[in-house]
Amino acid sequence: MRIIVVSDTHGNLKTAIELFDRALKNGPVDCIIHCGDYYSDGVKLSELYDRIAYAVHGNCDGGWGEEFEKVETPAGSILVIHGHNEDVNYSLDGAAALARREGCAMVCYGHTHLAEFREHNGILFLNPGSTVKPLGADGPSAAVLTADEDGFRAGMLYY
Repeated sequence: MRIIVVSDTHGNLKTAIELFDRALKNGPVDCIIHCGDYYSDGVKLSELYDRIAYAVHGNCDGGWGEEFEKVETPAGSILVIHGHNEDVNYSLDGAAALARREGCAMVCYGHTHLAEFREHNGILFLNPGSTVKPLGADGPSAAVLTADEDGFRAGMLYY
């Protein structure tokens, strides 16, 4: 299963579309994960590419309180959050606890605008960064996530 993961598009899909098109050149994409800030952008990407989108509201959408999506994959379940409700700016502990509670092996999140793929407390974490307001040296980004019987693998796409 191949998934494109984006976050923090903030109403501007130009870069997200260019990165998605680049991902499609390297193989099919089964679905989209949009980790919030702007939920409606996830809906638009779903319509544009005729793919299921798993999207959540971010703090800029007024998404306060527990909100998440779960994506079932051959590698295990993915928890999709924005991250502001779990205080990901300070620690991934709250998000890891939510993932364990929901039986998820991985978390896709946004909010920090920093791209990363790493393990924390036994849970894999993927933040695709931001396509319009990145923090970090590499610029606007998205991620391509592969989930199969061998596990999860992620690669970053930079604009």
